[in-house]
Amino acid sequence: MAILTFDEATIRLFEQADGPVLPVSRRIYSTRFDATRTRKLAVEVSAAIPVSCTLTRPDGTTESQDANLLWGAVADQDWLPGNYSVECLAGGKSIGKAAFEIARGPPEVADGDIRVAAVRVFPVEGQLPARAMRKYQAILAAGSTSRIGIELEFTHAPLGRTLKVPVECYFFWPDGQTSPPVVLSYEPEPTWAGGYSAGAMGWEQPGNWPAGVYTITCSIYGQPVIVDRFDVN
Repeated sequence: MAILTFDEATIRLFEQADGPVLPVSRRIYSTRFDATRTRKLAVEVSAAIPVSCTLTRPDGTTESQDANLLWGAVADQDWLPGNYSVECLAGGKSIGKAAFEIARGPPEVADGDIRVAAVRVFPVEGQLPARAMRKYQAILAAGSTSRIGIELEFTHAPLGRTLKVPVECYFFWPDGQTSPPVVLSYEPEPTWAGGYSAGAMGWEQPGNWPAGVYTITCSIYGQPVIVDRFDVN
């Protein structure tokens, strides 16, 4: 966990897919984020006074707003790789600064420059629903949820050939137990520019998911590629 402490405030950075701002229990703090996967970036400031923060991008442009709100990628594009800084002020006085990096790392699959863009969870009743019918949720109801689906989004240029990418995802229960793997397979058509793969696990009847915060992590060829959290309550 990356924590940057100053005389009057503590600043922590986390990313998420979209608003509203995640509850503290689901935030994954860091000072290094992925240019492809990062969509919204938030700054958390521990201060008992109204605070506003300014984001300075690698190209020198700035954007200001209240703390604990979200910054998004410019025009819904990937974040510009490079070094960023955040400065927070209260009453016109600086109370803290933080630096972080947006990096474009190597692709998850070098053969085809395939990258994982996002992971999403959704409730499943019976068969895995078609993508247009999936209702992505970060909070699922313990009393009505039977199976939980995982969807990975991939980004790449058209490959011009077929390819099979093996994926395994795991649930980490609130008490630390680990689920068996949810085995997925991403098999894009030669003309696809990106795509999706999904699977699910659970029970035929609801009521078996303990309430709490769950962590999911997915691996390709045995190497972890993405992690996220969701609530069951």
